[in-house]
Amino acid sequence: MTSSPRPILILCSHGRSPPLNPPPDLKYDLRNVPNPPKVLRDISDGRSKRLREHLLSESKFVQRLELVELEIRRAMEHKIAAYAAESRGAGLKGQKKGTDMETIVREAPEFDGQESDAAQLILRVGCNCALGHHRSVAFVCELAQRPWPKDWHIEAVHRDIEKKRAASARVKQKALWREKKRDNNFVGTEERFEFNG
Repeated sequence: MTSSPRPILILCSHGRSPPLNPPPDLKYDLRNVPNPPKVLRDISDGRSKRLREHLLSESKFVQRLELVELEIRRAMEHKIAAYAAESRGAGLKGQKKGTDMETIVREAPEFDGQESDAAQLILRVGCNCALGHHRSVAFVCELAQRPWPKDWHIEAVHRDIEKKRAASARVKQKALWREKKRDNNFVGTEERFEFNG
């Protein structure tokens, strides 16, 4: 009889686009968590201890961290229970035929000598922020350091940490912001004249 595989938790930080491939089992958008000060963002990314300490002082960040940890534990427990139930079902079928679990696994159509994702008990968690440099990276770093069960393998991946923002994108963003601000000021001025006039 084979032992159950070791649960693997893959925590991935990334920017909001493109989406992760393969898609995560759980997704968390951290754009509503306040950004660290620009001074900190300019000199460091989410792996920085100072930046993580700043985010840990934000109640929204800490609450989200605790909630996500709980959801990950539940999701992994569900995967483990589903695997155990599937194994028991396969074991019962094998007992009727007079074979053992190893034979059942070896004779399965998808068996190629390596375990498939389903047999490995992999839980993928995606955490995104605007660019995947600060909030999501800090969040994944903090999640990876949580007191997970000893038999779990924890992997932290930062997909977009090395990607640089295109200068033209920043220029376009600032231009749009200025235009929107100018339009809002103009509309507000018109409305004041209408009400006062």
